[in-house]
Amino acid sequence: MIGRKALGRSRVPQPVRDVYQWANRSQGRLDASRRVLPNFYVAGTQRGGTTSLFIYLLRHELVFGPRRAKAVHYFDTSYHRSVDWYRAQFPRQSTMDRLRQEHGANAAVGEGAPYYMYNPTIAPRIAALTPEARVIMVLREPLERALSHHNHECTRGFEHLGAAEAFDAEPERLAGERARLEADQKYISHNDIHFSYISRSRYADQVAQYLDVFGRDQVLVLDSARLHEDPAATVREATDFLGLPPLEQQEYPRYNQRAHDPVSPEMRERFGPLFEESNAKLAALVPGRLSWLEAGRNRDDLSEVR
Repeated sequence: MIGRKALGRSRVPQPVRDVYQWANRSQGRLDASRRVLPNFYVAGTQRGGTTSLFIYLLRHELVFGPRRAKAVHYFDTSYHRSVDWYRAQFPRQSTMDRLRQEHGANAAVGEGAPYYMYNPTIAPRIAALTPEARVIMVLREPLERALSHHNHECTRGFEHLGAAEAFDAEPERLAGERARLEADQKYISHNDIHFSYISRSRYADQVAQYLDVFGRDQVLVLDSARLHEDPAATVREATDFLGLPPLEQQEYPRYNQRAHDPVSPEMRERFGPLFEESNAKLAALVPGRLSWLEAGRNRDDLSEVR
């Protein structure tokens, strides 16, 4: 039998890979009713460390993701598909039952996409299908995230403006997109996905929506900086939240990482104020959870002293 790892090797002919993947998808759809839905989501934020966190969690013997990728994108770009199509991406219930008998604990099945956190139509969609699910968010310092997002879009060929130009152009680029998303459930906004640099970094309303929809007990907000500095402790917090035994893992390489320059004082002075209102609301929503909020306050205090 050809495994997924073998499929990635160049010696496996493309036609063979195509047939295997078609058969794999078909099998999933045929027995979709015997498959489980996710019980957790890593909802964002983009460029916040979600890929690293998800890979760390998948190393746990009781954590499963989709059959082919971290992100199925069912609730954003594939919402026109059926629930059976979505179920087909995940393990069978019999697998979950066997693991519960072997380990005395329920397995966690999850997926994630950074647009899940940002798009306001998605939290209600997730709750309608999986109301008991738990949601994890990893939040990065807002301006750092916006600049990393811009670099990411440039690398992918979607963005041709410089960072400052793109940030200035964002209001015009996104004008009317939110209203259209909420009015048309089938609408997919290219600009909202690719050019929402500042908007995505205003986390307060995004976090508040998930807290309102799911309740505080079902939402965990993690600090991207802490994930980088102490991944073992951060992953332990996530596994505790999911009701899992601790992960026995010694190494935590960073994934999906790109080199970047520190935020310049000029960029900080020009665009930092755009996040102040949201950051103040966020600090009240999740007090003490985010080191960069405290660092921002300290930086402001020093500026006033000078």
